[in-house]
Amino acid sequence: MPASYLIGYVALILPAFRISEMTGRLATFLFGLIVFVIFTGVAGNAATAYKFSVLRALQGAGAGFLASTILLVVSTNTSDRSRSLFVAGLCAAQLFGVGAAHTIGGKLAIDGHFRWGVYLVAPLMVAPVILCLPALLADKKPVRTESIFTRVVRFDYIGAIILIGTVITLTTGLVFGGNEHKWSSATVICLIVFGVVGIVLFLAWERLGASRPLFNTQWLHERNLQISVISTLFMSMVFFAHSVFIPILYITVRSELTDSAGRRTAPYWATSMGAALLAGLAVRYRPALARPLVWVGLAISIVFSGLYYTIEVKPTSLAKEQAFYALAGLGLGLAYPAVTYLSQVSVPLEEVGAASVVGHFLSIVGGMLGLILYQACLKSRLIINLDAIFKSNSFLASFDVRTMDIAGLEMSGPTILTYVPDLSDTIGQKMVDSLHTTYILTVPFLAVSLLATLFYKHRHTSSTI
Repeated sequence: MPASYLIGYVALILPAFRISEMTGRLATFLFGLIVFVIFTGVAGNAATAYKFSVLRALQGAGAGFLASTILLVVSTNTSDRSRSLFVAGLCAAQLFGVGAAHTIGGKLAIDGHFRWGVYLVAPLMVAPVILCLPALLADKKPVRTESIFTRVVRFDYIGAIILIGTVITLTTGLVFGGNEHKWSSATVICLIVFGVVGIVLFLAWERLGASRPLFNTQWLHERNLQISVISTLFMSMVFFAHSVFIPILYITVRSELTDSAGRRTAPYWATSMGAALLAGLAVRYRPALARPLVWVGLAISIVFSGLYYTIEVKPTSLAKEQAFYALAGLGLGLAYPAVTYLSQVSVPLEEVGAASVVGHFLSIVGGMLGLILYQACLKSRLIINLDAIFKSNSFLASFDVRTMDIAGLEMSGPTILTYVPDLSDTIGQKMVDSLHTTYILTVPFLAVSLLATLFYKHRHTSSTI
């Protein structure tokens, strides 16, 4: 179900950017707002899982229009220096949204008000309306050299269709893999192959066929932008996955409620948000600090994320875990907005808006890939560690480890440990061992980000970045 929202969101971010050039940013923003609010209300009242998934995809489409317009407003109405503060604020808001899932959503679900987890986001739209509407109303209308008919005709419909189809097939294939179907099944293989082919077709069309491409492939020749894209992709794999796979430890092995598990990881999100704002402030006054902040932040996050491997089933003190989370979050918070900022100052001023939209698009794509890769790793380790134990016990045999997804693990983990007390210690240790393998993925992902950013090119400009 979360995947359906992301499909709508990711598939429409880039088309929404080009649509805003045809209709104007204000019209695009208002359209996205109306679609988002309407389908938020309808999805929250859906009677079946199928309807809920479809409506959530439409809700995500509205969010894609909103996000695209907001990013354009921020990037094109600020100077290189002042933009760092706004970029940091957006990064902090993104980190808060990712980290709040288990804490806020978990509390609502426990209290039997899970639908309010859907409804709640509608009134939150008041904030972007208040912040962005004045800038949208004051936005200078571009001088049109073409009629609206010409702009509509020349819109990149083929690119949009390829992109939407690619997002749907690739996401569906990766979500189905290991859950509804085996990774080796024809269904999963075909969906993933179609998705990969779709990526190649999309890039080829945007480079060779589109007169007004959704994605300007010429940006890929700018080294600093290439590096920022790679780094953003891998960093977002990590912080999206942390929002799910860290709380699982507390829910399954330590039998805590969902909201309580979310609060255990609050130090990670608190320090990451605070560090993001601090990084934005530092770059505002010393733009040359952007690259060092990336390097220092990623190095800190690599070290303390790697120490997650030492987390035990029954810790002698929670303070150590909380310190690891806080310091890993601190490092990521320093690096993420600095990388985002560097990507935007790497392109000409007239392309800054497009670069910001593409950067955000890739951060969400990275988050989706991270969630899927972490889940695949965890599931494979659970099968190796628990399948034989479950099959040897009459009660546990009713749980099929091979088809158990993350939601199933969260729901059944505490029950399993409660009803088989003689095996609870063994199963708990096996679960933690499986999670350790998952957590250690963070280290190579962040290491790739760090290694890539070491090749940032120094820009001799007025801001001395």
